[in-house]
Amino acid sequence: MLRKTFTLGLITMLFATSMVAMYSYLPDYLSRKMNKHLSKVFSKEVVSVEIPVIDTAMINHQLFKVVELDSVVGYSMISRALGCKIGGCDNPNTDSQSFEQFFFMTAFDAHKNIKKVRVLEYTANHGYQIANKGWLKQFEKGEKFEVGKNIDGISGATISVKSITQGINNQIKVLKESL
Repeated sequence: MLRKTFTLGLITMLFATSMVAMYSYLPDYLSRKMNKHLSKVFSKEVVSVEIPVIDTAMINHQLFKVVELDSVVGYSMISRALGCKIGGCDNPNTDSQSFEQFFFMTAFDAHKNIKKVRVLEYTANHGYQIANKGWLKQFEKGEKFEVGKNIDGISGATISVKSITQGINNQIKVLKESL
């Protein structure tokens, strides 16, 4: 009886864990935006297929393999990053739930080198300058990024610059750990 209860509990736990691992916390429409960018980076025939990521990264990152004619041609990741606090960047609120968030994607080639970074959604009032394509090109050179060293700061977008830079560094780490 005890053995049967233990087995049933173990099966239930494994099922629940696999269901949570397959659920993405990021909005679905972001995948459609990402696919439009991927067709420009790779080709119009590419398809993205979600890859489960490690649990600790799941809430902020959604990883995809990019496939063309049954071959993996690259990878892509959508990430959530935090901007200013709701109510303005000078608002003294320290609650981590009260930050504005934005979403960006990074396209990687088959060797896990960055090909393109794009901001998919940025709704905050401050820091939108990070969506500039010229500024985002900085991430196409290198594997480790630091504001002030190989990433230029942007006056008026300090928090967003630091957040997307940290997010891209995290993406690289998640990609290496997940594949």
